[in-house]
Amino acid sequence: MIEFREFAADYFERFRAVIERFPKEPLEQALNLIEGVRTRGGTLWVAGNGGSAAISDHLVCDATKGTHVHGMPPLRAISLASNNALLTALANDMSYGEVFRLQLEYYLRPEDAVLLISSSGNSPNVVAACEAAKAFGVPTLALVGFDGGKLRGLADVVVWVPVDNYGITEDIHQGIMHCLTQFMRARAEADSPAAARSVARSA
Repeated sequence: MIEFREFAADYFERFRAVIERFPKEPLEQALNLIEGVRTRGGTLWVAGNGGSAAISDHLVCDATKGTHVHGMPPLRAISLASNNALLTALANDMSYGEVFRLQLEYYLRPEDAVLLISSSGNSPNVVAACEAAKAFGVPTLALVGFDGGKLRGLADVVVWVPVDNYGITEDIHQGIMHCLTQFMRARAEADSPAAARSVARSA
């Protein structure tokens, strides 16, 4: 019989260990890629399935509303998993493996970037979206787990969480999203016209 306390202790110990050891260097590259989209006035397109689709939608909320400061340019972010009518039409009439790639074919512009989220790194529709974005010539960022899968060798910037547990991978992907967007908000507040006026008044 499995004891819950032992299971929970093991889960959170693995979570702690992965948090400490996953490679952090790509995080600044990820930040710069996302900030570049805002600077260019482009759109950050985000794709994922299942729990990663939920993270995609959550990331769009935090990247748009969560980073915006009055007087500063917003970051446009859209989840490719969020338009149910379009998603199911593409899946029904073409195939589920094409649902993200085809949306990028419709919408992608040179100033945009694409963020792919896949715990395995091997989701066929997410890999297809990454390939389409690279063929179009826009930057790509992947959040992956396990051994990184195909996306680890395909995306321009890869944040890899080396653990073979979907829950822990998704937990850390959420943490990465919060780390990046909260920093973007803090920097936008520091650079805002209001902050500049406050400094001028105190000088």
